[in-house]
Amino acid sequence: MCVDIESILGKALQSNTLREKEILYLLETKDTKKLLSTADKIRKKYVGDEVHLRAIIEFSNYCKQNCLYCGLRRDNSNITRYRIEPHDIIESARKAKNYGYKTVVLQSGEDSYYTAEKMIKIISGIKDFDLALTLSIGEKTFEEYKAYRDAGADRYLLKIETSDETLYNKLNPGMTLKNRMLCIENIKKLGYEVGSGIIAGLPGQTLESIAKDIIYLKSIPADMAGIGPFIYHPDTPIENTKSNF
Repeated sequence: MCVDIESILGKALQSNTLREKEILYLLETKDTKKLLSTADKIRKKYVGDEVHLRAIIEFSNYCKQNCLYCGLRRDNSNITRYRIEPHDIIESARKAKNYGYKTVVLQSGEDSYYTAEKMIKIISGIKDFDLALTLSIGEKTFEEYKAYRDAGADRYLLKIETSDETLYNKLNPGMTLKNRMLCIENIKKLGYEVGSGIIAGLPGQTLESIAKDIIYLKSIPADMAGIGPFIYHPDTPIENTKSNF
């Protein structure tokens, strides 16, 4: 494919849609000045210059999952665990409202202590303050997602981490990419605004993989896409190696 950065960036600015090979070309380019300049123009065109502040309540660092890259992983015995009780979570949201926040994000590990009944109570209590509510609490059943949506939850953040099935299944023992994608599909089906995203720089990840990730996020389509760097955590099985890119 004969391409050049000017034509690809022009197409991105006009249509906000690129093919996988075009995305890969941009991921490989060294001309970051042009890339960043066009990205800023696209950002301004589609979302404007406003910055929206969110009140994030990290209410538990217990997690039943054992993801190899995560410091909250089940088998990490060096972490001091904590949980915030439902009434204190609601009180924290009330304070956020008083400080002028309009959105609260509830985030935790996948902690079975917070049953559907408890989560519905928390969600209902927070919605009484006329706040938008985002949940980031991992993989749930369709019935649980529906119950939380019916209780008033507006948005749900569930990162795909990587759309490379082999890499995903390797890094997330006991989990599958197929189920992750099903959860995102269910969230979208129930009318949530959907947030997803990836970790860039995972051991074994390639630029080709990241290009496919971006295509996947576009296909959902994600209302919010968060792309964060892989940061080595010493209490995980992954070796402290530098990323290839």
